Amino acid sequence: MAKRVPIPGILVGVFLASVGLHGQTSPAHPYRLEWKHNFAFLAFDAEGTSSEDGTLWLIVRPSPGKPEELTRISPDGNVTGTFAPAVPLNPIQWVDYLSPATSGNRTGLLVNVVSGRKNQTQEGAFFLPVGSNGLGPPIQIAPREGPQFPHLIGDGTGQFIAIGDQSPITLMKLGATGNQIWRRSFTSKFVLPDAAVSAKGEIFVLSEGGGHVLLQLLDQTGRVLRSKGLAAKQGTVVANEDGGCTVLLSKKYGGRDNRVYLVRLSQTLGEQSEIETPLVGWGGREYQLISSPRGHLAVGPGTGQEQQILVEFDKSGKLLWQRAISSPFTPRLIPFHSGFYLVKAVPVTEGGGTIVEKYVFEN
Repeated sequence: MAKRVPIPGILVGVFLASVGLHGQTSPAHPYRLEWKHNFAFLAFDAEGTSSEDGTLWLIVRPSPGKPEELTRISPDGNVTGTFAPAVPLNPIQWVDYLSPATSGNRTGLLVNVVSGRKNQTQEGAFFLPVGSNGLGPPIQIAPREGPQFPHLIGDGTGQFIAIGDQSPITLMKLGATGNQIWRRSFTSKFVLPDAAVSAKGEIFVLSEGGGHVLLQLLDQTGRVLRSKGLAAKQGTVVANEDGGCTVLLSKKYGGRDNRVYLVRLSQTLGEQSEIETPLVGWGGREYQLISSPRGHLAVGPGTGQEQQILVEFDKSGKLLWQRAISSPFTPRLIPFHSGFYLVKAVPVTEGGGTIVEKYVFEN
């Protein structure tokens, strides 16, 4: 997955107006800021997920030089637990990635282990169930020198999908305690996949390779139903309510002239629309896409003076509004059932730390 100017004023209450592509003012968008807190921990490349009740789980670093931890934040904005994953490591091994996910009323944590520094060796991956009192026992789900597993997603039924990024691309369906349900490997010619699960349990997998990206639709058993190549270098995917999907695609690997497009596809992967967005793929895949009641929200570097922008598109792909966000790194959008969290880093010159804002959808 992705590795990962000042705004005039701060975000408070309801967004009263947003600036469009050409400076025009659009109607207020229906998202109410419920709370905003500045936390001392560091979350520069925030990995996170949220439970059905709005509990936020974030991978954070307590302070510079300290190992990352899983932090639980209650729906009202209080830190209610911090958990350090304990997995078996020998002296030359270290934890490379932590990725949390929620699925139904379950939460899980994926831990990828490597050894070495310059020339790294994959040492396997572990799944840890997350309970109200902390982390359960680690279950090894991948052996040494296999694919790297940097990302975990939920399927909505209490089960999970671990995504392995290359050599070859591998997906694993896991039960609530980490037991393997199925494992599927695909071509080694593609790398860095992203995945999303539809309401029916089908899986969209988007991976990169050469001059195009490959979009595959898998059934609940991991069998490939259909695939489609798209002319782009990088991208990210979300599932739509109608059984199709929407992808953000960049045509180049980086740079101010790297335009990002919003593409909607049907359940048969037929292209329904392609819209140029005000985002740019500056530095590669530095943007994110989530679903919203009106369509989709996206965040990433913008084409104008703003360092980062938050935008919303309607269900046809039309841009509804955009606004600048002050953050030295691309913020993270973490959806929950009735809204979303915006997680952004505070510059060191301003004291450091992490700002979390909770927004609720308004009718």
